[in-house]
Amino acid sequence: MAKPYLKILGGALGITALALGITWFSRNAILESTLEGSLKDATGVETQIEGVNFQPFTGDLRIETITLNNPEGFSSPHLLMIKDLALKFELSQLLADPVVLEALTIKDLDLKVEQQIPDNNLIQVIDKLQGPENSPSSDQPPKVVKIGRLALGNIKASIKVSALGDLGLDQEINLGDIELNNVSSEDAEGQISVAIANLLTTTLLEKIPQQDLPFQLDGKGNTPAIPPLEDFLP
Repeated sequence: MAKPYLKILGGALGITALALGITWFSRNAILESTLEGSLKDATGVETQIEGVNFQPFTGDLRIETITLNNPEGFSSPHLLMIKDLALKFELSQLLADPVVLEALTIKDLDLKVEQQIPDNNLIQVIDKLQGPENSPSSDQPPKVVKIGRLALGNIKASIKVSALGDLGLDQEINLGDIELNNVSSEDAEGQISVAIANLLTTTLLEKIPQQDLPFQLDGKGNTPAIPPLEDFLP
């Protein structure tokens, strides 16, 4: 999911930069509207963006809240909520190719995954993002966005599974923080997915009682420690 989002952000910043000479005092509203429309078109769900503060000449963008609603038929209050997004950049780079951003920081990220057999809210949005309408045309390839430092803080994941009868699952998991360097829109999705998967695996293993196991999952027993998830990925 990260790859389309970075391209949307880079494109919206470029559009806003072009409009600065005419509409300086409404630049925040222009960027907010552009981002909301682009995210809705790309994901297929309603999007709310609040508290945009775009300061192009000092190279700062701050957004208080970005909320992606759920697809129809799901009960969670939202699919994704991002709070306190901060972006550092140089104005001259917004129209360049590739677009180079110094740093992107998110202080709070709340993801609510809901499974209603056979539908899944996250999969629905991912399918939309990867659909033909979001695929770049061969005659106009999309700009690449590069980020020097990407930091995601206080990541929370809620997993809810609704099944038949009394079967089901409703689990809140705090995943902590992720920091990545030299991220590109071409590989951001894979890097972030692996990092979140590692955090999720570690968090779930910590919830398993180890006193009844013949070995310790931290590698202090006779069985070696479990290798990182990326060791198994191509």
